[in-house]
Amino acid sequence: MRARLPRATMPHLDLPRRVASLVTASRIVLLSAALLLPAAPGTAQDAEDGVAAVVTLDVMTFNIRTAGGRDGSDAWEYRKELVAETIGGANPHILGLQEALTEQIDFLEEALPQYRWFGVDRGLNGGQGLSEATPIFYRYEELAPIEAGTFWLGNPPDGRPTRRGRGSRIVTWARFHHVQTGRQVYVFNTHLTLREGPRQHEGVAIINERIAALPPGSAVVVLGDFNALAGSSGTWDLATSQGLRDSWHIARARQGPAVTSNGFGPPPEDWEGRIDWILVGGPIAVPSVATIVHSVEGRFPSDHYPVFATLEIHPS
Repeated sequence: MRARLPRATMPHLDLPRRVASLVTASRIVLLSAALLLPAAPGTAQDAEDGVAAVVTLDVMTFNIRTAGGRDGSDAWEYRKELVAETIGGANPHILGLQEALTEQIDFLEEALPQYRWFGVDRGLNGGQGLSEATPIFYRYEELAPIEAGTFWLGNPPDGRPTRRGRGSRIVTWARFHHVQTGRQVYVFNTHLTLREGPRQHEGVAIINERIAALPPGSAVVVLGDFNALAGSSGTWDLATSQGLRDSWHIARARQGPAVTSNGFGPPPEDWEGRIDWILVGGPIAVPSVATIVHSVEGRFPSDHYPVFATLEIHPS
């Protein structure tokens, strides 16, 4: 049965290919085996139990541009195959999407059978048109979400916004279990409000508070469209003030332009502006990071370029 993005439904514990949309509580047990797994990744016990010292994960953040926009020849119906091709070509273990509507998630679910996903719509306009989900897709044969959920970046953080006109932004998150090694990593995915200011700063502060409450030594990945320039905005300064590190800055190798918003076109010359970031915290190194610039016959998959990083999760 095809699941939709409801206001709030409990997940199916038998975990079909699509993980059903999650309730809005900040912690939801998805696997009954969770009680048998360690609460924190990268501990000394890992080495004693023979867990691999380093786990390599590929992650990607991608604002796929809503299907509800008035984009003419760049509308979703003309580029959806290219979006799936771009994701499939990169084949990340974990993918955070922004501006995703139900019809877009439905299509990508069918086009990318190696993935399952979870997330909820943030509730604007009944989940249609100018609404949004920030789902997390993951390669289910290699990763399992032990727990996951959604929290709102305002009024209140654990429930739907009460002032619908303002439309609170959301964060989708999960604690993943790496099937082969037993290691764990926390992943957060978000899309901040359009302009830098108090609402962006408050949202980043809430995310940092959530991360600070995790077990010491946790491996953390934050994906998203932050709508603020990396390296030169107050939002970036706040986001990286409590231990998170920008993968673009710390990567041993970088590829592609230092720009991510593109207006459905090629990268502008002599201009930089990264508003889509991959941040990491805890015992994570970044061998490489790339801005993926992919087009076919002059058509680009979105008005954002995806950002892709290869991560190494080390023992804490």
